Amino acid sequence: MGKKEIITESLGYIEKNLKRKINIEEVADYVGYSKFYFSRMFKQEMNISVMEYVKERKIICASESILQGTKILDVAIEYGWESHSGFIKAFKSYYGFSPSLLYAMNLEIIHLGGSDMRSYTFYEKTDEHMSKENLLELLRKKMTESKLDITELETVYDFCQKLYANRKRYSGDEYITHLLNVSLLLVQMGAEENIVYAGMFCDAFRKTDVSADDIKKYLPKNVGEIIVRLRGYDIEKDGLEDEECAIIKMAERLHNMRTLEYMEESEKKRRAKETISIFMPVARKLKNEKIINELNSLSMKYVM
Repeated sequence: MGKKEIITESLGYIEKNLKRKINIEEVADYVGYSKFYFSRMFKQEMNISVMEYVKERKIICASESILQGTKILDVAIEYGWESHSGFIKAFKSYYGFSPSLLYAMNLEIIHLGGSDMRSYTFYEKTDEHMSKENLLELLRKKMTESKLDITELETVYDFCQKLYANRKRYSGDEYITHLLNVSLLLVQMGAEENIVYAGMFCDAFRKTDVSADDIKKYLPKNVGEIIVRLRGYDIEKDGLEDEECAIIKMAERLHNMRTLEYMEESEKKRRAKETISIFMPVARKLKNEKIINELNSLSMKYVM
């Protein structure tokens, strides 16, 4: 097995054993390597140590259980913490707030209504089959709330409409809905408007026959420049050398992973493994906990 396959195997083993105590020696033995060699390889590939990764996954999965209404003490025991206080300390260190706040606010939302508490751990989702018109209005609203300039929104959207006309996703939805979702994620990630607009063309050179000249002609200059750079950007090789392109590719991958259910089984597994080996290390370099949380959880669904 190559390094990427070894890492994927080890992650699957960790995921299956999250609810008990595991150590580096055990995981290294499972994939057939020494503790020292495996630890070094894991850190190089994943930008995190083995046991930090284990703790991170335990906390993320524990937060999901809390959001589903499980009591904090029961969650702490379920995921192998020796004490209630130890779990609370680890949770606060990762999220910056106490699990009791998450639990209490989730109970309040269940009884009184309100925002989904999952937004503390993941970025907000849109309705799966929301129309392009509704997504555009939501994008306009979110950009305005984030104090982003929406002057060019209609111009950018109209060109995107023409470029991707009649193209559909595997789900049957219009392809432009995927692109609008990418832009919505970019707003949540705190991107400036030029990056948000460029997100609508994240795969333009792969999915359409558009030329760089057309991109520059019909779109604002700063937006066009980012899109043209995207054409030559390789997230595996380039990483954060071009952070604007990296952020767009992360948002694109996240939405693709959210809608992976419509792909063939072999393609689901391939993309999940690719996400683990290529996109997760970049997410860690970005120090974006929400993307780390969700890409990890989504990928594990399909590689297990």
